[in-house]
Amino acid sequence: MKGDVEIGTEGLLVRYGPTIALDKLTVNIPPGIVGLLGPNGAGKSTLIKALLGLVDPERGSVRVRGLDPREDFVRVRDMIGYMPEHDCLINELNAVRLVSYMGQVSGVKSGSAIQRAHEVLDFVNLGEERYRQISSFSTGMKQRVKLAQALAHDPPLLLLDEPTNGMDPAGREEMLSLITDIGRAGKTVLLSSHVLDEVQVVCRHVTILHHGRLRGEGSVEELTTGKEGRYRVEARGSSPELRAFLERLESRFDVVSSQIFADRLEIVVDGLDGGGDVLGLAGPGLQIRSIRRGRPGLEEAFVETIGGG
Repeated sequence: MKGDVEIGTEGLLVRYGPTIALDKLTVNIPPGIVGLLGPNGAGKSTLIKALLGLVDPERGSVRVRGLDPREDFVRVRDMIGYMPEHDCLINELNAVRLVSYMGQVSGVKSGSAIQRAHEVLDFVNLGEERYRQISSFSTGMKQRVKLAQALAHDPPLLLLDEPTNGMDPAGREEMLSLITDIGRAGKTVLLSSHVLDEVQVVCRHVTILHHGRLRGEGSVEELTTGKEGRYRVEARGSSPELRAFLERLESRFDVVSSQIFADRLEIVVDGLDGGGDVLGLAGPGLQIRSIRRGRPGLEEAFVETIGGG
């Protein structure tokens, strides 16, 4: 594997009975905050388990900073902080006791673990709630405790599985801000999420899985650059004029999508050679408000990558 790869696999094959979860998967995760994307059943959770050494592949290899999680299980787990999607907290404990306990499980001595627990709870903005029993916490607070326990032993790598699951908009924004701060501190974060807008906000690189195979990877910038000759056009006018304009465009170009409102048309069209093509087809009663190169959002790029499934 390349020197700039933090974690990765080569030819990884994992089955659950007759079901292939990872199909000879080769993937390389660079440093930084990386989004792990894919529909349900794509193999995201199995990949995370493989990185943690919790599954036994039929063939292929896994490397975490050059180490095999199956052969160097303890060393690999010491360098990984894991935030699972499911509820994993001990509700009878308060936040300090839980986070310090998880630190000790990861090899931190008792006194240092308690101090570290206070530090990470302050970081996730639960300092004032640290002595409350976890059973009294809201969903958003529990998510932040799960992040805190993943940070308890100060690992260089973090595996976050749906970290904003169940959180309200304000809570999601706060969680994304925390993840951004973690990345700025020099840690590598593998963020598995189905909320593509969130991934686009915090990640610079994404890896896309589908049916256990790698379907795409690269920087968010590369994936959302937009197809050559694709433009987004907004026009104003009466409804009949807009529909006639749309028909003229459809007769000459590939209209990817269109939306007609009361007096406004928004379209994405392929095959243009600049804005002159559009202006020449506009009628006298039509106003072209904007013509700009089409940059898809990450969700559109994701759908194109996996084939519209």
